[in-house]
Amino acid sequence: MNKKNRRGVFRAIAACTLSAAMLLSGGCGSKGAQRGPGGPNAQQGGTIFVITKQSLSFWDDVKKGAEDAGEEFGYDIVFREGTNDNDYSSQEAAIYDAVKKKAKAIVIAPNGKTELNKAFEEAEKNGIKIININSRADYEGVASFIRCSDYESGSVAARNAINLLQVKDPELATLKNIAIIPSTAATSEERVAGFIDSFTSQAADAIAPIDMTETNEKKVQDARSAKIDAYKKGVIQGAACSSESAAKDAAMKILQSNRDSISVMFGTNTNTTLGICEAIEELELEKDITVIGFNSDEKELAYIKTHVLDGTVIQNPYMMGYVGVRYAKRAINGDSVPSRMDTGAVFVDAENINDDFIQLMIYPDGKPDAAEKTDGGEG
Repeated sequence: MNKKNRRGVFRAIAACTLSAAMLLSGGCGSKGAQRGPGGPNAQQGGTIFVITKQSLSFWDDVKKGAEDAGEEFGYDIVFREGTNDNDYSSQEAAIYDAVKKKAKAIVIAPNGKTELNKAFEEAEKNGIKIININSRADYEGVASFIRCSDYESGSVAARNAINLLQVKDPELATLKNIAIIPSTAATSEERVAGFIDSFTSQAADAIAPIDMTETNEKKVQDARSAKIDAYKKGVIQGAACSSESAAKDAAMKILQSNRDSISVMFGTNTNTTLGICEAIEELELEKDITVIGFNSDEKELAYIKTHVLDGTVIQNPYMMGYVGVRYAKRAINGDSVPSRMDTGAVFVDAENINDDFIQLMIYPDGKPDAAEKTDGGEG
């Protein structure tokens, strides 16, 4: 599939997903719809600022989706980014620049829940519509929040971790502890919660076997609940990390003292996943510990192929960018937009990494022929 056709397919998937959710004014693929700047819905001459967290491959795909939507609907897209997922100052400056340049809308993945509120207020005063993607801003003026559910994504990671463990140990008779390296991003907390809740639910029989000698049902359930709660409290969590090197250090610290008591390690974004993988590879623990990660950086994909990384949860950054601009266009026109939209997540491992749909998710603009995607990608 060439790049043009591939992008067209992805745009069609985006449009059909929205249509199925009753979020579009027309039918999916309706014959009378015209596309591009010359179509009847085009708003030429306007500017939409797309502001992301940092310069990473995940945000490159958000940019591609936003640019495709901008081309489709006749908007100029101005792309700005922070230096890391704690840098809200650069994002604040970008918002004020959008005000200065009379942008029609801002599509933003904020690096803080409330730190940008003053800038948002200024943008809103100047009639600029605000579309929030990826991580939630605690600001009432946001028109729509578009993201992949972080709690459910953590659950997807946990369910697949259990499946991988059961390939070798169907009854999970040798199940040990889990270790997690969280990121400093706002998305991390819910991913961790979703992972722990789902993992302990799926592995409940192994964590808290039913006492067949006890006839009192309430005592049985209370005992199981106590054991599951104890397991949750015993989950090993490293310090929150913003860089790959910090995540490796955190993983090494955990593994050096707990390597024999861990069954699974989970990283909540690209940098934490890569840090875990580097530590696992250096200590030669690939066969002993199942590693589950997040996102689809080229280094993560390479670790899947060498079986250091057993699987990763990938989001749909192209969809976030595309829908973000589409919703911005609707808000600018005075049309209603949903308060929330979940763009979904998919688990990728060695078994499905080459499937057409997975390849489309990873490379929405076509797989690079020479230069590969690099430098991580968080959401």
